Amino acid sequence: MDQRDKRSHDMAKLPIGIFDSGIGGLTVLKTLYNAFPAESFIYVGDLGRSPYGSKAADTVQRYALQITDFLLHQGVKMIVIACNTASAVAGNAVRHRAHPIPVIEVVGCGAKMALEMLPEELSEDARIGILGTDTTVKSEVYVKRINELALKTGLKLPDIQQQACPLFVPLVEEGWWQGELSDKIAERYLHSMKSFEPHVVILGCTHFPLLSGPISRALPEGTVLTDCAPAVVREVRTILDDRGWHAAERTDVAESNRGKTVFYCSDTGDTFRRQAERFLDMTIEFVHHVDLEMYEDGEGLECFPQPI
Repeated sequence: MDQRDKRSHDMAKLPIGIFDSGIGGLTVLKTLYNAFPAESFIYVGDLGRSPYGSKAADTVQRYALQITDFLLHQGVKMIVIACNTASAVAGNAVRHRAHPIPVIEVVGCGAKMALEMLPEELSEDARIGILGTDTTVKSEVYVKRINELALKTGLKLPDIQQQACPLFVPLVEEGWWQGELSDKIAERYLHSMKSFEPHVVILGCTHFPLLSGPISRALPEGTVLTDCAPAVVREVRTILDDRGWHAAERTDVAESNRGKTVFYCSDTGDTFRRQAERFLDMTIEFVHHVDLEMYEDGEGLECFPQPI
């Protein structure tokens, strides 16, 4: 085995790192977990400092870099930023910090999915709605990405309308994914979006797919909701294929050939575990607590990595 093959073999054994401000990124983890059963994952939920969407951009960037340093110390073969707010304001900084480890961020993936989901042969200008946190909407990162991709592919620029939905994140974190309260809040936020009559609406926060029921009911019938997860799977698969980093099937875990998933949370409460078990439909024996403030500007390396 030459050095290149040995490096690919060694990298293939490492887990994929995923992070979010809380439990929203579990929507991405679940899709990756089902698509790549042999892969192992490290998931970091920064519930102790959530939500990110109402915080200043430089604060979110600092948080994202601390988590990146933590994941790099654990040893990962790639990092998925499963948080739209962090992707919007810290994506480039995370790429720079993690290099040469590849980084996938959800905003670019979500923009691609939105254009792909537009109905073919529209007789009118395409209309795309974007739902996100305050910070994501103010950054206009989705508008920029969609327009860039449309120009690259020769598509006419779509009409775009954004809507910040800051209460959606705490609704999800509290587990109120359905019910009268969620419906009422969705109706209030999406009143003008309903009048816009979008063909496609981007769920521009990884928490929002958990509210797809209330969101769908508040929008015109036939509106297509799209999130980043399928496009993230494509990006991950491309990297694994191109670099020969697919994990070998394992026989040392309880579920045949299934990789391991380890969870870290910056909050010491039990909320994360309960909501993660509910959404992932699995038993999580333990969630490791991590003090992410230890990881400031690449420091904090005294934390011991957990075996995968």
